[in-house]
Amino acid sequence: MMFANNLVETTKEISVPMAGLEIVSGDSILRTFVGSCVAVCIYDKEKKIGGMAHIMLPKNNTGNSTKGTKQEGKFADEAIDVIIEKLKNISPSLKLQAKIAGGAKIFAHESETGTLNIGNKNIIEVRLILQEKKIPLISQSVGAKNGRWVTFHCDTQKVIVKENNGEKII
Repeated sequence: MMFANNLVETTKEISVPMAGLEIVSGDSILRTFVGSCVAVCIYDKEKKIGGMAHIMLPKNNTGNSTKGTKQEGKFADEAIDVIIEKLKNISPSLKLQAKIAGGAKIFAHESETGTLNIGNKNIIEVRLILQEKKIPLISQSVGAKNGRWVTFHCDTQKVIVKENNGEKII
């Protein structure tokens, strides 16, 4: 059952596509696969509401907002604001926390600060925005050279990260 702001009230697993963003409550589950992209999970532990964005790029320099589109999770600078706004529409008084995963260095020959190392740029920008918004970053699984599946369980706030070498809870 869907409500305003894409809030899902029934147990359901939702795939968050590249550049997508979803908001859920209760025992709903959000899932995505990231390489150089970063999955950002922002939630209120007590109210059991949260959201995930599949961030592709650090900043929107296009001059066209993605807010309200199917790609509102594309840019870190917009996606985090959209999650906060949608969560506050559900409950104005929130104690938000965050967990992140992804930001892999896909091109092995590229340096840490190289043009193609978008993963590192995404990680840096997401951390900076969370810090500016005073949202504590509780845990993370970032960097490395491989993609990973990220699953966010809204009711427990567990984020399960599956990589080539196994699975861990962050």
